[in-house]
Amino acid sequence: MILGNTVFLDESSVFRSLQKGPMSFNEVYNEIIRFISSDTNSSYRISIGTDSQVGNRTVFVACIHVHRVGKGAIGFLHKSEIPRRVNSLREKIYMETCVTLQLAYLFDDEKIKRICKMLGPKVSFEFHIDIGTKGKTKTLINEMIGMVQGLNFVPKIKPDSYCASSLADRYTKAM
Repeated sequence: MILGNTVFLDESSVFRSLQKGPMSFNEVYNEIIRFISSDTNSSYRISIGTDSQVGNRTVFVACIHVHRVGKGAIGFLHKSEIPRRVNSLREKIYMETCVTLQLAYLFDDEKIKRICKMLGPKVSFEFHIDIGTKGKTKTLINEMIGMVQGLNFVPKIKPDSYCASSLADRYTKAM
């Protein structure tokens, strides 16, 4: 959903399952629970991240990736766009991080506790930011990581932020 020149995610936002098509966030969460329930002996890495592509408008793709380590994964995407170019790198990275923060907040304490109860220490929650120690984004690392430290997600940057820098990136152009 777009509010003015910002992206807004909530439980009514429509995601696209890479396997099943359009879904609400609650349907996405139920699909994650179903996926985990089918194998609670495995370890899981639940990652979220956002990337954007700037053209005449700016397209954002937020991604949820649930990796059953060594045994496959499922993924969900939400695409939104704002009708203007985001020319500032700081604004672009800030907006991507804010979209991912909104996605993180959809996984409220109750939802996270339910997953943790099923898996215990066999699950990690990661917050992927499309920045790294090389290139122009390196000056933004402390600022962006500082935004997310209070969440129950582990911040990851390039080259470990594949959810934002690889998966979401692929779909900013393809959706």
